[in-house]
Amino acid sequence: MPSRKALNRNIVSKLDSINRIIEDLNNQDPGQIIVVEGSRDRDALLRLGVKTRIMTLRSFLRLASTDFLEKEGLTEIIVLTDFDRRGKFYSRVIKKICSGRAKVNTEYKYRLKKCLGNWIKDVEGIPSFLSNSFDLRLKRV
Repeated sequence: MPSRKALNRNIVSKLDSINRIIEDLNNQDPGQIIVVEGSRDRDALLRLGVKTRIMTLRSFLRLASTDFLEKEGLTEIIVLTDFDRRGKFYSRVIKKICSGRAKVNTEYKYRLKKCLGNWIKDVEGIPSFLSNSFDLRLKRV
């Protein structure tokens, strides 16, 4: 079993990684939007401090069939669907819909998955995982 000091270093490393991901999401340009599966996922990202525009999958799919992407000047869609089989399916659907119209970015999803391991299966669980595991106080939305 790892020592307490090693565990603390691992926890600090994970928190730093998550903070970097959130900072990177906040440093995006206005031509980008984050797409999540549902409103709870959106609320979870807001609790984590993400300031980039966030849209639920249902709204995005409804609007993407129109000229919404072009009207809004969206050049990149950041996909943060859940880390399960359904989330992978939704990622593929978004890629197919946006093909040739906007770049689809799944990098942040995979960075979060790598950082959180198999502990979390959905985006909405990240704030409670962090508050329970690391005793953090996150803002309410």
